[in-house]
Amino acid sequence: MSLFSSDLRPTEITIVVALLSLLILLPPLSSIWFALDSPWFLPYLVWLAIILLSFWLQRLLRKHAV
Repeated sequence: MSLFSSDLRPTEITIVVALLSLLILLPPLSSIWFALDSPWFLPYLVWLAIILLSFWLQRLLRKHAV
């Protein structure tokens, strides 16, 4: 199996996008998370959005990789 096979490529792209989204979103969101008036479930909503984005991107890339 090659390193650049179509099976590994969508997963790698999804991981890179998830990490880049964390890098971009974490600094502004951390100030919101630590605010006194923020709801307790806000971090969970942010993580859910990142997970759903990664899931959707992986499905999209696997569909086009075939």
